[in-house]
Amino acid sequence: MGSASEDLLVTLQILPGFFSNCLFLALYDSVVLVKRVVALLSRSRSAGCGEWRRMLTSEGLRSIWNSFLLDAYKQVKLGCEAPNSKVVKVPDGPRWSSTVVPCGSRIQTGGECRLLDFESTDRPLVVNFGSAT
Repeated sequence: MGSASEDLLVTLQILPGFFSNCLFLALYDSVVLVKRVVALLSRSRSAGCGEWRRMLTSEGLRSIWNSFLLDAYKQVKLGCEAPNSKVVKVPDGPRWSSTVVPCGSRIQTGGECRLLDFESTDRPLVVNFGSAT
């Protein structure tokens, strides 16, 4: 995090979006509550089934606030230099598409390298962040 004045500025920038999210969650909870009350008053069978989980909770508000903070303090900024994070090149094989890497480059299979080691002026850099789970 930055200095106190920078933190105050970020907080003031985050507040409108945070409060609009809180307002949406409060409206959503109100609509669900009104629907449940109307269903109970009309003695509908669907009124009693299922548990209603509120959206506007302290845990939910904390999560929204933290997501806004993460977005405000992210490293990547539009128009600035790209970050050069550490990555590991996966081995080529039947499951993996082959990566075109120039001969004599610093990139070794399974070795640690930097993201921008893969960049080239004649093609765009496409990174696939996937999961095998």
